[in-house]
Amino acid sequence: MGERSRRIASQIVGMPGVNLRVIYSNATGEPEHGPGQWEQVPNACFFGAKFAAALTSCRSDVLLIVQADALFADWRQIVARCQTRFAERPRLGLWTPRIDHTPWTSDRVDVESIPDQGLTAVAQTDGVVLAFSSSVMRRMRELDYDRNNLGWGIDWNAICHCYTHGLEVLREDGQTVMHAPSRGYGWREAVSQWHDFMGQLNDQERRMLQILLRFTAEPRRGVFGKVLSAFKRHRAKLRVSALQSLLNEGAQRSEGARQ
Repeated sequence: MGERSRRIASQIVGMPGVNLRVIYSNATGEPEHGPGQWEQVPNACFFGAKFAAALTSCRSDVLLIVQADALFADWRQIVARCQTRFAERPRLGLWTPRIDHTPWTSDRVDVESIPDQGLTAVAQTDGVVLAFSSSVMRRMRELDYDRNNLGWGIDWNAICHCYTHGLEVLREDGQTVMHAPSRGYGWREAVSQWHDFMGQLNDQERRMLQILLRFTAEPRRGVFGKVLSAFKRHRAKLRVSALQSLLNEGAQRSEGARQ
């Protein structure tokens, strides 16, 4: 993930209005460097702890997080579109591009289309690539992340805050980020941490969570549905692998040209 982080950072560094910070960890504990400011955390830190570190260090009006295993050809486009949306929509609380492989499919999360602007109001965003407004960051800074190292529920908390405070939660439909359908931890522990973390919702947010959970509930699937889902996961892995190969070839050609 170190090389992926450097590739993403190399495209973003130097953009106007961008304060680039890479929150990283590794098994050896050795310091790493790359474009932007790199901040090392213990290797036991997963998304929850790294998100908390990003919140602490963020001094901008918008926090855009990009997980290192996300794939996109030109990350400058993502950042530029994010900046534009927050500049033109003062009530925007959360913004995300479309994610290629996620359980939060359009049929589960789409609330209202804004077709003339290429946006959709959604009930879930996932946390692969996600931007937070300053007001949402203030709410997120009030939460305790000590028992949520894996980070499930960060998006839910932010979405509940938005929809109880008249803020927009929008997906950018013209940009699609690829993300491999896998994780490096057990889901049972993640769910346990999620339950603890969601206990920090206030009364209004808790009621909104119940509405959102019912809205996004996955319909029951038979055997055919499970087989189809497995096929889709396999196909997504192939697409991610193919894109990664293309990006690697492009990086090698660029390096060869510089030499």
